[in-house]
Amino acid sequence: MHFPRFFVPIYVLLLILVCLFAVRLTGNWTRRLELHRIRGKAAKALKVYTGDLQSELDKFEALPQILTTNPNFTGLLQHPTDARLLSKVNHELEHINRLAETSAIYIISTGGRVIASSNWRGAVSFIGEDLTFRPYFQEAMQGRPGRYFALGTTSHVRGYYFSAPIGTQKKTIGVLTVKVQLQRLEDIWARGSEKVIVTDPQGIIFITSYAPWKFRALHPLSNDVMQKLRRSRRYGDIEADALTGTAIGSAGNNNALIELNIDSVNGDQRNSKGRHPYLIQSKSMPDAGWTVHILSDLSHVDSYVRNMMLLMAVFLIALVLLAMLFYNRKKARRQQHLLQEHSRVLLQQANEQLEHKVRQRTKELTRINTRLYEEIEEHKQTEQELRATQNELIQAGKLAAIGQMAASITHEINQPLSAIRMYADNACLFLDQHRPEEARQNLSDIAQVISKMAEITRHLKSFSRKTPGRTTPILLTEPITSALTLLDLRRKKHGVKIRTNLPSANVFVLAESIRLEQVLVNIIGNGLDAVNTQKRREIDLDVTAGPQWVTLTLHDSGPGIAEEHLEQLFDPFFTTKEKGRGLGLGLSLSRAIIHDFGGTIKAENHPQGGTIVTITLQRAKPKTADAHEC
Repeated sequence: MHFPRFFVPIYVLLLILVCLFAVRLTGNWTRRLELHRIRGKAAKALKVYTGDLQSELDKFEALPQILTTNPNFTGLLQHPTDARLLSKVNHELEHINRLAETSAIYIISTGGRVIASSNWRGAVSFIGEDLTFRPYFQEAMQGRPGRYFALGTTSHVRGYYFSAPIGTQKKTIGVLTVKVQLQRLEDIWARGSEKVIVTDPQGIIFITSYAPWKFRALHPLSNDVMQKLRRSRRYGDIEADALTGTAIGSAGNNNALIELNIDSVNGDQRNSKGRHPYLIQSKSMPDAGWTVHILSDLSHVDSYVRNMMLLMAVFLIALVLLAMLFYNRKKARRQQHLLQEHSRVLLQQANEQLEHKVRQRTKELTRINTRLYEEIEEHKQTEQELRATQNELIQAGKLAAIGQMAASITHEINQPLSAIRMYADNACLFLDQHRPEEARQNLSDIAQVISKMAEITRHLKSFSRKTPGRTTPILLTEPITSALTLLDLRRKKHGVKIRTNLPSANVFVLAESIRLEQVLVNIIGNGLDAVNTQKRREIDLDVTAGPQWVTLTLHDSGPGIAEEHLEQLFDPFFTTKEKGRGLGLGLSLSRAIIHDFGGTIKAENHPQGGTIVTITLQRAKPKTADAHEC
C-alpha cells in the first residue's frame, strides 16, 4: 500500500502524539503501582511494630497490681520510720526489679515522696524525690491504675510508668510504680530498614528507630502546647522543634504524603532539588494514648517513574524501528528474488573452485603428515640413543669412581690376603703335627678375614652394576650408608672427618638406590678432594625431611668455588681438577640423575667458607613390603 507524500508528515505527527501519550500513561501507572507497593509493605510492617510495642507493655501491666498485695509494702507505708522494715523492702524491690528486668520499682507515700526504691543504693536513687506532679501518681491516688511515658527527672532516662494504688479497704495509703525502659525494642527497630516513630497525644516523638528524631515534634506545636509541656516537665527542658514541612497531599486510608525539613534528613540522603517526600502511615494505641507511625522514603519514586517512562520510550522506538524493519524486509524480498538466480550461479562456481583447492590442500597435508610421522620416529630413536648414551656415561662415571678407589681397596685387601696365607701355612704345620684343634682355629680365622674382604667388595659389585632406571620409594639412609662405606678408605687415607645428621625416623624418597648412591659418591668424593689440601678437613652431611620434600645438604671446609665457575659447574666436561684426575662428567651426570628423580641439585659458596651442595628429592610413602622389611 502506498500513501501520497503529503500524508506522510500527518502520520508521523500522529505516531509521535500516540507515543507521548503512552509514555505519559506509563508514568502515571508506574507511580500508582509503586506507591501501592510501598503502602502495602509499610502497612504490614506497621502492624508488626505496633504488636511488638503492645506486647512489651502488656508484659508489665499487671505487675504493679500484683506487687501491691505484698504485706511488707503495706506495712512500710503504715510504719515509715521502721528502719529494719525499710531495708527489707528496699532489698526486696531490688530483687524483684532484677528478676523482672525492669528499669526501677519504687513506693510513693501519699505525700508524693519516694520512701523505698529498687535503686536505693545506686548512684542515682529515687528515694526522697517529690513526684506529686506526675499524672501516674495522681491517677493512682484516685484509686485507679496509671500509665505515663516521660523522661526521668532524676535519672534523665526515658521510661513508661505503670502505677497502682496501695491501700486498705478504707483508703489509699501509697502508690507502687514500675518503670519500664523501651530501649531494647527501640534498638531492634533501629536494625530494620523502615523509619518508625511513636508520638504522644501532643505529637512529640519519644520512641524512634532513627536517633536524630528523638524528642522532636511530628508537626509544629502551638504555644499553649509548649507551655503545657514545660509545666509538666514530661521531657525535661527539651524544646521540641518540628520534623515535617508542608504536607503535599493525602494518599487516603489514613496515609499522608509529607515533606521533611532539610535538617531532618541525613546529608547523604538530601535531594539536590531540596525535596524530601515521605509516605506516613499511622496506627493508634488507645490504651497507652500513643500513635505509631511508619515513614517510607519516596525520594526514589521520581527516578523510578522516569526510568520506566524512558524504558517505555525505548520500547516504542524499538517497536517503530521493528515496523520499519518489516517494511524494508518485505521490500528487500522482492530484490532478493531477482538476485537468487545470479547468486546460485556464482555460488556454484565458487563451490567448484573450493573443491579444487580442498583436493590440493588435502594432498599437501597428507605429505606433511607423512613427513611429520617420520620426524617423530626419528626423534624417538634419537631419544633412545641419547638415553642409552647417558646410561653408558653414568656407568663410565661409576667405573671411573671405582678406578679412583682401586688403589686404596688394593692396599686394604693385601693385608687380609697376607693374613690368609699365614693362617693357611700354620694350619698345614698343625695338621702335620697332628694338632687338629689349632688347625681348625686357623681355618676359622681365615673365614673371618674372608668375610671382611667380602664386605669391602660387596658395595663395589652393587655400585658397578647397571640399573633399570625406574624410580621407586627407597629408604634414604641406605644409599647414604653405601656411599660412605665406598669412600671410607679415601676418608681414612686423607684424615677427613665426616659428620652426619640423619633423621631418627625412616625417611623414604622417590629415587633409584644405585643411581642415587652414584650421585652421593660423586658429591662426597668432590668434597674429599676439596678438603684434601686444607688444614681443617671436615664435611657435614645433613638431611631435613618436610611433608612433601626431603633436602640433603653437604657442606665441606674446602676453599669454595670461584665465582666465574659457578655458572659452568654442572656443564659436561667442565672440571677444575688437575689434568688426568677427572673428565668433568660427575656433576653433569649427577644433575641429570636428580632431574630424572623429579628433584633439584645446586651448588654455591657458603657464607662461612667452603662449598655447600643442596639436593632436594620428593618424599614418598614406603611400599608395604619395604615397610615390613624395615
